[in-house]
Amino acid sequence: MELKLNTTGKIKTIEIAGKFDIESTEEFESIFAKLIEPNPNVVSIEMSRLDYIDSSGIGSLIKSLNSLKNKKGKLILVGMKPMIQNVFKLAKLDMFFEIMNVTDFQAKYVADDSDSDIDDLLKRS
Repeated sequence: MELKLNTTGKIKTIEIAGKFDIESTEEFESIFAKLIEPNPNVVSIEMSRLDYIDSSGIGSLIKSLNSLKNKKGKLILVGMKPMIQNVFKLAKLDMFFEIMNVTDFQAKYVADDSDSDIDDLLKRS
């Protein structure tokens, strides 16, 4: 799994690429916890380059959703491939997560001004 962190306006984004499985949940959860320390309002998980997710990856996303809700924040899953989106629909997880395509997400949340990348969080983990 490959992770990349970005800030666009007030939106914190984690881009996930490759496989999100048991071997990568610890890294993801550690980075997510550091990302939400300053209490961001909206965190998006960009999933357009995610090829595979297993139950442990889904569990990490559920844990992240609950952590952010406890801080009164919002988690949005963006750009899921149809195969992965079907898994979420079959498990009825689309009732708990806000799932958007990239175009709708950008139109609703992304401002024209962007802050610098926050890849230094990756280096600290």
